[in-house]
Amino acid sequence: MQNTLKELEQQIASLQLQALIQKAYEQGVEDGRSKFSAPSIMTRTEAMEFLKCGATTMSELMRRPDFPVIREFGVRIPTHLLMKWIEKHTNWVEQNTKYFDKEAI
Repeated sequence: MQNTLKELEQQIASLQLQALIQKAYEQGVEDGRSKFSAPSIMTRTEAMEFLKCGATTMSELMRRPDFPVIREFGVRIPTHLLMKWIEKHTNWVEQNTKYFDKEAI
């Protein structure tokens, strides 16, 4: 009887531990989604936070003719076009400057 009670306690503890691990995993996944996701269309403020830039830099970017901004229903920046714009201009830096060369660093 004593052995069976001990086994039952171990099974309960194991189930509680599994439930705790599952809950922590699900919370971690949710935290990751919220931290690393962006809306499909950003406001000016969201884009500033995303790019980690200030109001002046954001204004300068939005005045560029090649910057992906929509003004028809308020200032909005489509996230997928912003990512393409960043990629395109990162390539320009790689091709036209020595910024990423080891010698320049």
